[in-house]
Amino acid sequence: MNYEEERFETVLAHAEKGIPEAEFRLAVMYMEGTDVPQSDSDALEWALKAAEQGLRPAQSFAGSMYFRGWGTERSYPDAVHWYIKAADQGDSECQFNLGLIYYSGLGVLQNHRMAAEWYRKSAGGGFHLALLNLGTMYGTGEGVGLSYADARDCFRKAAVAGDPRAQYNLGVMCLLGEGGPEDPREAERWFKMAADQGHKEAGFNLKFLRGPG
Repeated sequence: MNYEEERFETVLAHAEKGIPEAEFRLAVMYMEGTDVPQSDSDALEWALKAAEQGLRPAQSFAGSMYFRGWGTERSYPDAVHWYIKAADQGDSECQFNLGLIYYSGLGVLQNHRMAAEWYRKSAGGGFHLALLNLGTMYGTGEGVGLSYADARDCFRKAAVAGDPRAQYNLGVMCLLGEGGPEDPREAERWFKMAADQGHKEAGFNLKFLRGPG
């Protein structure tokens, strides 16, 4: 059943029978205030019921609620618990969030190697923000071996996905010949893509490359 098309009473009746999809839909309805007064605490309560039954979107939802302190006190350990549950089911966004958490040491011991591992998993699912962060780590050697070639590869994949920061970073690497050949024309191309999305530094570099006129 597509619970997104059902009214509150129908969703509630199914949720009270322990159907995880209905429980999660009820959580979203409480979060958004759809057909019911908005309540973060009720949203979390119903999300946890679905999450405990293994429903991946509910696990991600619960993790984010704990991470932000919505409907409950902020708890990074609880956020990590539910993010890992969802990440182990292939949730790329939760894998990325775990990368951020381990990189920053939020509720866990700071561990750049673990951050890189979660970013790699997320990047494998095509999450371009993970590619951007992983590329930055390869460029500095944090948690991974220093590798401009790998940094350039990560930035290229994220740039192709449309990320302006990756487009800018790739342009810089092409301009300086880091991780590959010097290629001012390729640098100009990536700077233009980033500048067209409002990236100021890319715009400055583009003007520099094109010269006066």
